[in-house]
This record gives sequence, C-alpha cells and structure tokens, in this order.
Amino acid sequence: MIRSGASEIPEKRRSFVAVVKAAERSLRAAGMDHVFVGALAVGAFGVPRTTADVDVIVDYREGRVEGLAEAFRRQGFRVSADDLRDALAEKSHCTVHDARSEFHLDLVPAARPTAKDAIRHSVSVRWRNTTLPIADPEHTIVMKLVYGSEQDVEDALGIYVRQRKRLGLRRMRQFASRQGVLDDLRDLERKAVEIKYGARGTFEREIARARKQIQSGKTVSLEELRREDA
Repeated sequence: MIRSGASEIPEKRRSFVAVVKAAERSLRAAGMDHVFVGALAVGAFGVPRTTADVDVIVDYREGRVEGLAEAFRRQGFRVSADDLRDALAEKSHCTVHDARSEFHLDLVPAARPTAKDAIRHSVSVRWRNTTLPIADPEHTIVMKLVYGSEQDVEDALGIYVRQRKRLGLRRMRQFASRQGVLDDLRDLERKAVEIKYGARGTFEREIARARKQIQSGKTVSLEELRREDA
C-alpha cells in the first residue's frame, strides 16, 4: 500500500506483461541462465493463448539459492529459499507468487536433460519491448508431444504449421526419438501437410470459380464465394 496523508492508496495491479518483465529482471540480476517455456514459447512461435502462469526453467545450484530468492523479492515476488531448495532436491518445480497480481511463476530447476536442452537451444525473442530467452520451436514441439494433452498437441501443431520452413527437422526428430515421441511427431508432420494443402486447394478452387464468374460478366469477391461454400 502507498500512504498519502491519512489515506492509503493501493498499488496498481501488475499485468501479465509486467510480471514477465519483472521475472526477467530478477533472473538477470541473479545472474542465472534461464529460458521461458510453455505459453510464452507457444505465443512466440505458434498460436497465442491466455495463461495465468509464467513457465521458466532456471539453472541454479544450492549455493545460489539465497541470492535467487532475494532477487525475486526485490522485484515484488513471494518465494522462500527453502521452496527453491526443495525443487532442486526433488527435481520438481516451485511456485513463485507475484505480490501484486494473480499471476505466478512456475519455476523448474534445470536438473533434467530436457531442461538443460531447453536452455542450450534457447533463442532471443523480442517481446513487448524487451528481449527474452525462449525455448526454440523444435524443443517446444517435442515437449508438447511428451505432455500429450489435447491442448499440448494443438499447440505443437500450431507451432509446426507456422515455423515449418524454419525448423531444424533432423535435430527435432532426434530429440523426439530420445523422448519416445517420434511416431507422434511423424503424425504431427502429416497433419501439418494436410492443413497446408487443404488450405491451398480451397484457395485454388475459389480462384477458379472467380475466373468463371468474371468471364460470364459477373463480379464477385472471394468472401462471397466462401459464404456460398459455407
């Protein structure tokens, strides 16, 4: 609360964007290698969706836990050093709450090979006037297939369709093979091809019909043709 005379003025609630930027400042101040994953990676490379949490992998050790917790507290987050230690020891995750909003960080220590892979293959992405290290499309697609929910597969497909021409297919398939989801990746690739050529076929049919309309002396927009197909 901010005091003004005898009255108290509540602090402005932080937006999701502000929370992400505060998290990035915390991790930079602590000097931690890290990478944002989950919804931020999906939004950067696929189809954006809403979320209430910020997923981040952080490479920290026991001796740096106190400094990491303090860096978070200085940016308005609530977290205990003990929670960070437990996450590291159990190779699990730790929730870092934002004191000024309903958002929170879902922090995972880089204790497993997949987490280290995410950091190793992170890419710098310009996002809302700041630069963030984000897990690359190849890593994100494969891990979405590992998690395997309907939403995860939809996220993976959206990334694949948007990034298809830029993907490192060989590395992605090797990573998928190590995670036991190579067949799932092959299925995803087939679906992406179907989407690509299905959309192209629809567009080509619209163009052909428009040409016939023009030749007969009638003008019509593609939007009108689409309504006729509906």
